[in-house]
Amino acid sequence: MGKHTGSLAPGLPGERARPAVVARAFQTLPSAHREILTETVFRDRSVNEAAATLGVPVDVVKVRVYHALRALNTALSAPHPMM
Repeated sequence: MGKHTGSLAPGLPGERARPAVVARAFQTLPSAHREILTETVFRDRSVNEAAATLGVPVDVVKVRVYHALRALNTALSAPHPMM
């Protein structure tokens, strides 16, 4: 079953970031971070499934997910121009 992976807006407890904001932040990430989040979050694959798909050890997937999520949180926290 899928798990809840909704993004929370930094500084706004309990409020969700708008999908467009998350999409823009996601696009600013390095390709390796986008790849690992695509496999684990968007395709809802387990760490083991992502490791098999990407041909890397499970521990590598875990480390990459950790760093990718931190980078995404940083990107979401960065000030962005008003539209």
